[in-house]
Amino acid sequence: MKSIFDKLKGTKNVLKSYREGLELLEAQSIEAKDFDDTFVIESKDIKWSFPIVARAIKKRQTKLIVYEPQGPEVFCGMQGDYVNREYCEKNGIAITPFPTQGGALVCDKGDLLLVFIHPARSGEFKFLDHVKSLILQSLPSSIPIEEITMPGNDILVQGKKLSGSTTTVRHGSIIESIFINGVNSQKHLEAVGHKAGKLREVISLTELGRNPEEFRTMLIELTVESYGLHNHYKKEKGKGKNRKG
Repeated sequence: MKSIFDKLKGTKNVLKSYREGLELLEAQSIEAKDFDDTFVIESKDIKWSFPIVARAIKKRQTKLIVYEPQGPEVFCGMQGDYVNREYCEKNGIAITPFPTQGGALVCDKGDLLLVFIHPARSGEFKFLDHVKSLILQSLPSSIPIEEITMPGNDILVQGKKLSGSTTTVRHGSIIESIFINGVNSQKHLEAVGHKAGKLREVISLTELGRNPEEFRTMLIELTVESYGLHNHYKKEKGKGKNRKG
């Protein structure tokens, strides 16, 4: 089955993940098209959502993928292979190719990865600005404003990385991805190779006195409200249009 990933250069590993995602959907007797009316998709296996992302791009759909890692994992972006594979193999860390710009990203259980796909047109909802604003609002008031900086695509608190983001354009759609440290993944920073440059220390929502699960729930609800898609997302499991995988 052809997908938009077949047409992208340097996406051999991403295409493999896409095909694995198809197998995961087939195992549940569902197809990517079953999510055409779904705005929020919550996933604990990012490969499961790859076919849905591909269809969303092809059909110019708007989707919010909310991914919660279930253990140590490294996402490898399209700008190069920055993964320390020897370290990952030794420590049992999964490596997942990802169809966005950027190098490598280390995450763990309790962290949060959000992927927002939407047609590239003017006046579109500014997802990354929206999420960054919510992150800043969630920080304790005890942190001096001068200790919060936003160099490039990152949010730093006291010089430590809390969040990072990237934007990629694919076939007329924009993929906005943002990662938020829910727990301290400091011990796995060696999972990315030296090509990624100087590695920053990280800080997490938990260390800042914030509950990652509560933040996740708030973020989804406010995004649904801001985007005006109440009819495409219901909190109750098994009702409405939200789907989990």
